[in-house]
Amino acid sequence: MIKVYKLVKRHLDGAKSESAELNQIKIFSTCVGHGIGTIDFSEKILEISEEEYELILENGDEYLRFKLGNLSKYFEIEIFPEHAAKLLPQMIDCSFKEVLKDLLEGYLVLRKDLDF
Repeated sequence: MIKVYKLVKRHLDGAKSESAELNQIKIFSTCVGHGIGTIDFSEKILEISEEEYELILENGDEYLRFKLGNLSKYFEIEIFPEHAAKLLPQMIDCSFKEVLKDLLEGYLVLRKDLDF
């Protein structure tokens, strides 16, 4: 099962910065627990079956297969709005595509369950 988490709370919301890109980096680095994989300020918004995820990969272009295909290698990937913009044109119609359409700021984290 693939779980999709979306940033829903930011503890830097009141902070002002000259750079929107710098704010995104700050948000990401403070909201994801490095090394342990915990997501402190995100909530699960979608679950995708392994079969549906494979169908998305099989029908995508090279960039989509590279970006989303790395989930099998790393078990967790991040998707920012600039990634979503590249993924959307080549993605089949599915619930994950609808989630990507709404990603205008922040980021998503895709996490793959480990089967033991």
